Amino acid sequence: MKDKIIGGLITIVFSSLLVFCSMESKSASLPDEAYQVYLNGVKIGMIESKDELYDMIDEEQAEIKEKYKVDKVYPPHGLEIKKVYTYNEKIVDTNIIYNQIKDKDPFTIEAYNVLIKYNSDKLADEDVEQEEIERKDINIYLMNKELIYDGLYNTAAAFIGTDNLKDFENNTQTKIDDTGEIITSVYFDETISVKKDLVSVEEYIFDDIDELSRYLLFGTLEEQNSYTIQEGEDLATIANNHQLNVEELLIANPKYPSANVLLAAGDTLNVGLIDPLVTVKYNKTVVEDISIAFSEETVKDNTKSTSYRVVQTEGKDGLSRVTQNISYVNGVIRSLDIVKQEELVPVQNKVIVVGTRGATGGINYDPTTSSKWAWPTTIPFRIVSKFQWRWGRMHQGIDICTNGTGSPIFAVGDGVVYKINRVSSKAEGISIRIDHGEGHSTIYMHLSKVLVKEGQTVKKGDKIALMGCTGRCYGSHLHLGVYLGRPYEGGVPVDPCKTLFSC
Repeated sequence: MKDKIIGGLITIVFSSLLVFCSMESKSASLPDEAYQVYLNGVKIGMIESKDELYDMIDEEQAEIKEKYKVDKVYPPHGLEIKKVYTYNEKIVDTNIIYNQIKDKDPFTIEAYNVLIKYNSDKLADEDVEQEEIERKDINIYLMNKELIYDGLYNTAAAFIGTDNLKDFENNTQTKIDDTGEIITSVYFDETISVKKDLVSVEEYIFDDIDELSRYLLFGTLEEQNSYTIQEGEDLATIANNHQLNVEELLIANPKYPSANVLLAAGDTLNVGLIDPLVTVKYNKTVVEDISIAFSEETVKDNTKSTSYRVVQTEGKDGLSRVTQNISYVNGVIRSLDIVKQEELVPVQNKVIVVGTRGATGGINYDPTTSSKWAWPTTIPFRIVSKFQWRWGRMHQGIDICTNGTGSPIFAVGDGVVYKINRVSSKAEGISIRIDHGEGHSTIYMHLSKVLVKEGQTVKKGDKIALMGCTGRCYGSHLHLGVYLGRPYEGGVPVDPCKTLFSC
C-alpha cells in the first residue's frame, strides 16, 4: 500500500515535472519584439524602442530648433521603422542608429508645403520658331502659411499697382462717368494649394515676406543685378541697355510710378529679368476718347496733266469714345474687345485731285500706286506690345489688338504671298508671309482664317485673313513682323513703327 502511494506520488511528481518542463520550453520559444530600422530602403539595424529613437532625434537637434524657431524635430523622410519579432537578430543601442542617420539624411520639421500646379505653358515670344516650353509644377516651403497669401498679393500688386489692387479688393474704385477704367476681375492661372507637411531642412524654407515676394516675381533666389543711375539717364535708355522694356523695369522697381519719372543720379535700379512663378490675370473695362486719323482720298481728273495735284479738302482727325474690355496677363494686354463706339467728332478725309492726262491725251499715270503702306487692322486699334525687349528676348514685331477674333487683317502693301503656315500648333500659329519686293517682306501671325493662297498677288489694303489666337498666344491679336529680307531665312527684323508707320 505504501509502495502504491509512493509510486503514485512519484508518478505525480514526474507528471508535474513534465508539465513544468513543458511550460519552460514553451516560454523559451517566444520571439523578441523589436524594431527594424531602414534608411532609404537599406537596413541599418534593429532597436528595442522606436519612441526612444524619435526622442533622441528631437533632443539632439537643438540647432535646428533654434534656426527655425520650432519645438520639435522629426526623422528624415527616408527613415522607415517596422515592428518585427526575432530570435537571433542582435538589437543595437539606439545611439548607434542615431549616429548613422544624422550624417546621411536630413531631418524634418513641420512647415507648409505650397504646390503651384501649372495649367498652361510658360510665356514665350511667339515670333521665335521654337519647341513648346513646358512648365513643371513646383513646391515652395514656408514657416507660416500666411506668407503665401501676402506673397501672391504682392506679386499681383507688382503688375496691377498696390493702390489699384486695394481699390478693387475694397470695392472703392472710381466709377466711370465719361472716361476712365475699372478692374473687373483678378485671378491666378495656376492651381495653388497649401498643406501642413514634414519638410526636409535641406529645402529652402521661407520665413520672410520680402524674400518670398522677390522669389515669386523673379523666379530665383539669386541676387538680382543692380545699376547705378548716371546723370541725365532715363528709364527707357536704362531698360534697353539691359535688354528689358520699360514696363518690366517698372515692375521690378515699384517705387517708380511711370516711365516719365525724373531719375536721381546715384540711385540704384533693379535690372534683373522678371520671370514670375505665377501668372497674374486681370480684366479691365476701359472707356477712352481715341483720335481717329484721317486718310487720303485721291480723285482723278483726266482733263488735267499728270503734274496737276491740288488739295481739294484738308483732312481732319475724328474723335470716338470707345468702350473696351481688356484682358491682361502679367501686365501685358492679351485680348481686347470693343463693346461700344460713339463718334464725338467725325473724320474728314483729305481729298486730293490729281491729273491723269498724258501728252497723247490717254491716261498713263495711276497715282493710287505709291510707296505708302496701309494699316493692317481695323480702326480703332491698340498696340499692346512694341518692337522691344520682352522677357529677355527681342520682340521682333508689334502686337495689335482690335475687336477680337474674326476681325479683318489687311495686306500692308502690294506683294506676293510666298508662304502660308496652316499648322496652328506652331509658335507663330496660322500665318501668312508676303514678299513686297525691294527687299521688304511681312509676316502676319496667330490668324484664325486665311483668305489668300500661296503665289497670289495682293494689293495694299486687300483683306487677306481674320484675326485669331492660334499658336503661342494668350488672347486674340495680330503679330505683324516687318523684315529686310525674309523672316527666319536670314532676314533682319525692323520696327514697323519706324519703317512703315508712325506709331
